Amino acid sequence: MRASFPSFGYETLALKSFLKNLGAEVILPRDLTKRTLEIGVKLSPEMICLPFKITLGNFYEALEMGADTLFMAAGAKKCRFGYYHFLQEKILREKGPIVQSGSFNFYPVSQYTPYQFVFEKMPKIFATTPHKVIRALILLLAKSSLIEDFKELLRKKRAVDFAEAERLEKIFLKKIERAEKFSEILWLKKEIKKILWVEDRDDLLKVGLVGEIYFMIEPFANQEMEKELGRMGVWVLAKRSLYRHLMHLLKLDWEFLKFYFLARRYLKDSPGGEAIRTLGEALDFIKKGVDGIIHIFPFTCMPENIAMEALKEVSKDYDVPVLSLSFDEHTSKTGLLTRLEAFVELIKRKRSKFC
Repeated sequence: MRASFPSFGYETLALKSFLKNLGAEVILPRDLTKRTLEIGVKLSPEMICLPFKITLGNFYEALEMGADTLFMAAGAKKCRFGYYHFLQEKILREKGPIVQSGSFNFYPVSQYTPYQFVFEKMPKIFATTPHKVIRALILLLAKSSLIEDFKELLRKKRAVDFAEAERLEKIFLKKIERAEKFSEILWLKKEIKKILWVEDRDDLLKVGLVGEIYFMIEPFANQEMEKELGRMGVWVLAKRSLYRHLMHLLKLDWEFLKFYFLARRYLKDSPGGEAIRTLGEALDFIKKGVDGIIHIFPFTCMPENIAMEALKEVSKDYDVPVLSLSFDEHTSKTGLLTRLEAFVELIKRKRSKFC
């Protein structure tokens, strides 16, 4: 099996290990480029959201590289995302690279119960035992937890010493990729904490980043927003990660209950997607004293547009600036930076007014 999946930021390294531990030869997604996006845009329906287009372009390039098995995340609730894999498979079979068209397997994952995933689906696809799936899953959780810690420390380091954070980022990403055993992951976790640790500083501007999960995790989609804010001396706080998502799917994400109850004042019912989590995380960040909230999501994303309206009320009630940014393939980096700079200046002036 030559397996591939869409690029998912730093979390790609954890997903690669998971497939490798199940016995697959992993065709790692190519770095996302303008070509990836152009392929996705060309093959996709016009009004579909950007994550669909980027991941479709990624799959196309994976087939070009010789992948014969593709894995795509999927959902089963109100968001259109739950149906993306049907459409992507159809498009790739009809318009994919000629050599591979029609000769690949396409598996949607994550809409199964944990039992189905561990004891039925994965053993059947990889012709392996549930015991091996459980071991690979535990390693996936350990590595994605390591990546979550790394990103959290890196965000603060960027705000304090951007150049040093950039240097260390490259070094540690290589080490994270090589860590394949529990002992190596635990050792690296300690080393990362020791080297990237920064003491709390009251003078740092703090921004809570919330929004749709793909945009929160994939730097190509959000045009490296965390990095750009770090370059401006802003400490970005963010909760979204593959580890959190996996814990949620395993019904072990206790923090989600807190977000749910926080969001209820503004959203009585879930409109689908991650709107409840977006709102709950924003309110949690505000209670912890952030200077502003940045909300990112794909253009045409219905749940996040509803969350955006609720966040306007949150902004008024708590007197906290909120910047909502929707993205599509036409979003320019220059325009984005201008808006970020203006927002940072706004929260800087607001803070100096009360100091």
